[in-house]
Amino acid sequence: MSALALYVHIPFCRSKCAYCDFASYPHREADWTRYFAALRAEWRSWLPELADREVGTVFLGGGTPSLVPVERIEELLADVRAGARLAPDAEITMEANPGTLTLEQLRRCRAAGVNRLSLGAQALDDRLLRRLGRIHTADEVRAAVWMARQAGFDDVSLDLMYALPGQSCEDWRRTLDAAVALVPEHISAYSLIVEPGTPMADWVALGRAVLPDEDEAIAMQREAIERLERAGYARYEISNFARPGRMCRHNLVYWQRGDYLGIGCAAHSLLGGVRFENPRGLDEYLSGARRLNAHRLSRAEAMEETLMLSTRLCCGMDLRAYRAAFGVDFFETHRAALDRLAALGLARVEDGFLRLTREGMEVQNAVVLELID
Repeated sequence: MSALALYVHIPFCRSKCAYCDFASYPHREADWTRYFAALRAEWRSWLPELADREVGTVFLGGGTPSLVPVERIEELLADVRAGARLAPDAEITMEANPGTLTLEQLRRCRAAGVNRLSLGAQALDDRLLRRLGRIHTADEVRAAVWMARQAGFDDVSLDLMYALPGQSCEDWRRTLDAAVALVPEHISAYSLIVEPGTPMADWVALGRAVLPDEDEAIAMQREAIERLERAGYARYEISNFARPGRMCRHNLVYWQRGDYLGIGCAAHSLLGGVRFENPRGLDEYLSGARRLNAHRLSRAEAMEETLMLSTRLCCGMDLRAYRAAFGVDFFETHRAALDRLAALGLARVEDGFLRLTREGMEVQNAVVLELID
């Protein structure tokens, strides 16, 4: 049985960013102790069902996991290690806001087992950071990377966003160049999505924030691909780039439809073909609600999800694995659509894989719709 990916949601943050639609809760420090007690209890409740599973990756996401006292991270990871078979080479990631870090904190997290740090930089431009409502500066991003190295981290990832209000292509080039100069092992570069109900959505609707148009956004994506690949970062997923051997193994489990368990409020899971979730609300989670909306995926749903997720990856969809899983030859059943996509320069079948071209990845959703039965 393949290794399990464990996601832990830590929903606390210092303030809500203008674009954020995640389950995150500022000014709830009074609930930190109760929440971590609930997290650890939820984890222990799963142990009888995980007796034969090895945990290959752990991802502490949020929110801002680096905001909480480091003792909470130490205790939580000690519980994970004590309760499950953690792979000897387990990837253990912690998300962090550059404005919340200290060297001592990072040293303790590293000693506790965190071996991959994902920094939510978003931009290395103070004007744009202020517009997004981020609490850090570009210099604090640089300082965070320096502290991470001093603390012993040899796997650092930077999150960057493009198509921001008021951002030009030249602004984006400067952010990319500044990020590369920090020599992280991994970079995620993705487009801003304006979610309904966020302050950013209101600003756009009122004309207070003007977004780059679609052509400008595509130009920024292409700029990221070219500059990052030139700097030695291989693109392995639509929005993700890594140095050799530094792909995010945890996220690969999601894209390859492996088993993952999510604990904490708003955490989602997929175990044995069954999808379920915890409540989004912090208070509902603290009241004891767990494992909601359980749904066993139908064969058709699993096939569609496999197509949708695997075509995000540059390696593409393994047609042999697809046939073994579903008893269907995808190439034969979709030959006409695949021929049309190939003629348009959007997809190709080679070496037993269906892969999207660079142009195909720019319109991945449309390509998937063309191939859905």
